[in-house]
Amino acid sequence: DSDIILTEYGATFIGMEIYRSKNEKAEEEARKRAAVQMALETLSYSEQEAVEHIFDELDGDEGLLVASKIADRVGITRSVIVNALRKFESAGVIESRSLGMKGTYIRVLNDRLFEELDRLRAR
Repeated sequence: DSDIILTEYGATFIGMEIYRSKNEKAEEEARKRAAVQMALETLSYSEQEAVEHIFDELDGDEGLLVASKIADRVGITRSVIVNALRKFESAGVIESRSLGMKGTYIRVLNDRLFEELDRLRAR
C-alpha cells in the first residue's frame, strides 16, 4: 500500500518538474522574441533598411561588417548603421566589437532575430 503511495508521489513530482521545465522554455522563448521585437520597434525606417542589409552580409550568426561599404552600396550614412547596431546591442540582441579600419565584428546573441527580420521583410 505504501509502495503505491510512494509511486504516485514520485510520478506527481516528475510530472510537475516536466511541466515547470516546459514553462521555463516557453518563457525564455517569449523573452527572446520580445527583446527582438522591442529592438526592431525602436528603429527608424532607414535603420530598419540598414539592419536588413547588415544581416544579409553576415555569414550565419557572426561575421565581419564594414559599415562604410554597406552605407555606400545602399545609399545611407554610416551613422545610421552604427545607431542601428547600438540599439541592437543595448537590447542584448547582438554583440559587436570594433576592429578599427577592418570593420566591426558582429555576433548574434538572440537566435530569434533572423525569424523576426524575415517577418519584417514580409510586411
